[in-house]
Amino acid sequence: MAEMSPIDVLRRYQEYETELTPLLLGLLTLSQEALKAYPFVLSVQSLGQSQARAGILPPIPAPQGQLRLRVQGHGRELEINLHQLIAWLMGDRERRRAIPWFRAVYVILSLALFLIVGTLIWHGLEQLYLLLCGTQQNRLGAFSAIIFLTLALAVFDLGKTILEEEVLLHKDIFRHSAIRRTITRFIAAILIAVSIEGLLLLFKGSLGQNELLWPAVGVMGCAVGLLLALGLYVFLGAKAEAALVASSQRPLTSGGESGAGLLPRRRSGFRRAR
Repeated sequence: MAEMSPIDVLRRYQEYETELTPLLLGLLTLSQEALKAYPFVLSVQSLGQSQARAGILPPIPAPQGQLRLRVQGHGRELEINLHQLIAWLMGDRERRRAIPWFRAVYVILSLALFLIVGTLIWHGLEQLYLLLCGTQQNRLGAFSAIIFLTLALAVFDLGKTILEEEVLLHKDIFRHSAIRRTITRFIAAILIAVSIEGLLLLFKGSLGQNELLWPAVGVMGCAVGLLLALGLYVFLGAKAEAALVASSQRPLTSGGESGAGLLPRRRSGFRRAR
């Protein structure tokens, strides 16, 4: 849940550019006192009466990874914080205020998982040391170290996934692909651990413990079922998102033109309001 990167903000702005243009141009008609109610309006400057027609300049970079937007017209120039504008447009201001608290909780949980990983690694290395020193004469003693180290790998991958997805990386909760990515990484970590545990049970059964063969087959079957379910979820999720994006696109105003009127406006550096 990190802050949106500039490229994500630009994509959001381009996605809603048609809706934002009349809203931003409408701000030029408001008084300076009324503009204080909008948190994304950073400053208002006077340009004189020479700037009679209204227009929007392209986004420009600003310090601390921010983007600025300038709206000119009616003798004034408004400087807009594009990050705050997108948050206001998406209705995401209240959630953004709670992000530091959410992030702190996720950091605490990740640290707790990493402590568990350290404990598991310690026990795994202890079992490996006893095996190398000859204290354990059982030929299955190596599997104890493998089990501890495998669980440590799975828990570490889970903690790393939580830390990356919820703290370090930006996750757009309004897009289904972000949720699908998080679920895929989480299930993949569990799938790896279950598969390795199934293989260990299968090896133990092949070395003499015949009672573990059927549990091993059951665990491997669960791993295969989980993998198939994950693949089906990813396929249906991507298909549903593609259909949602296709349905949200507006139909063309004229049947014979394929966006020819939009191309000049996209290429021009300064859009005019007619």
